Amino acid sequence: MHIRYWLISFLSLVLAVAGCSKNTEPATANPNAEPQAVAPADGRAQRNSEMWRTDFEAAKAKAAEEGKDLLVNFSGSDWCYWCKRLDGEVFSRPGFVDEVGKDFVLVNIDLPDDKSRQSRQLQAQNDRLIRIYRIEGFPTVILMRADGTPYAETGYQNGGADAYLRHLKELRQER
Repeated sequence: MHIRYWLISFLSLVLAVAGCSKNTEPATANPNAEPQAVAPADGRAQRNSEMWRTDFEAAKAKAAEEGKDLLVNFSGSDWCYWCKRLDGEVFSRPGFVDEVGKDFVLVNIDLPDDKSRQSRQLQAQNDRLIRIYRIEGFPTVILMRADGTPYAETGYQNGGADAYLRHLKELRQER
């Protein structure tokens, strides 16, 4: 009886640990079909990338100065299937950044597998923010007041950029 208890406990632990992997790709997705960000043909891709900040403290200061909230996207840009979908279907779409930028300062907190393009300071900031805001899954999008106080949380949503804008407006009403 005692051995059976420990065997069941051990197997439960193994299953729990095995289920905690970073692969967020659904089983029905085609592993050969990587979602890609769709860059606007009219040069807005550069503007989109310039609108996303990585320095959280500077973004908070800008939000306070402009009387805006923060939209903070926690992403795994090079490994997270749903993060890539959110970027390609929503964040990279023409007009999305301009429209959402009216109410929000945009912040991208990226935790890629390949950290070679990030400074150690940026990596430390991102790791700290993951702990502070208790991020458990990706993508996580948190709407915050300019002081960093969260008031709403979401993630990937079906429907594209227009539907996501409507969703964000509904969440912003929770302020």
